[in-house]
Amino acid sequence: MANLIKELPAILLIDIFKSYGAGENRVDALKNINLEIKKGEFLALCGPSGSGKSTLLNILSGIDRPTFGTTLFLDKALNNLDENQLSLIRSKHLGFIFQFFNLIPVLSAFDNVYYPLILNENYSKKAASELALHYLERVGLYELRDRKPGQLSGGQQQRVAIARALANNPEIVVADEPTGNLDLATGEAILDLLMQINQDIGTTFIISTHSTQLKDRANRVIEIKDGELVSDSAI
Repeated sequence: MANLIKELPAILLIDIFKSYGAGENRVDALKNINLEIKKGEFLALCGPSGSGKSTLLNILSGIDRPTFGTTLFLDKALNNLDENQLSLIRSKHLGFIFQFFNLIPVLSAFDNVYYPLILNENYSKKAASELALHYLERVGLYELRDRKPGQLSGGQQQRVAIARALANNPEIVVADEPTGNLDLATGEAILDLLMQINQDIGTTFIISTHSTQLKDRANRVIEIKDGELVSDSAI
């Protein structure tokens, strides 16, 4: 049984369709998506704007629901869960990294990592503080922990966002264009950091990107076009 549990995928999508609108106004954002993502993978999801990348990320993370099909997240069928249950799963098992950082401008780097842990009621104040400091050190920002986002460079702000995503020790991190708002050199440094974290602690990374940097370096590359998976380097 132990061996079977270890082999379960991080995420499994079965016959996923996602449509918006009805009749002549219907838009099919995803069409018959079947995808297995193994634990510990570093996966790049590539495709042009409007291809369905963000919709797919929202489906596999339980932010949105498919029109048809089944989403298994760490062996839990998300289709059968209500919004409170989905929120609880995300808070415990999932980290998010966004293109535009989504930091709270009036809070310090430390507080941007610390307060989500407190609000989710998963940790005591002491434990949350220790985790926030640990991950700020892990991303190289311990000395800048008291600075607010406006006092940090774009790359430094993204490092705060990475620390925030990792502080809850999630099994899976979903990143939507995490280097899209950064210059080439800073983007490379961010990718180095994410890949090192993947190698060090085995966190599963699913990253939507236009970046050829990531496409060239990811362990697995999936291409999506017009809502359909058109290639998978693992196949």
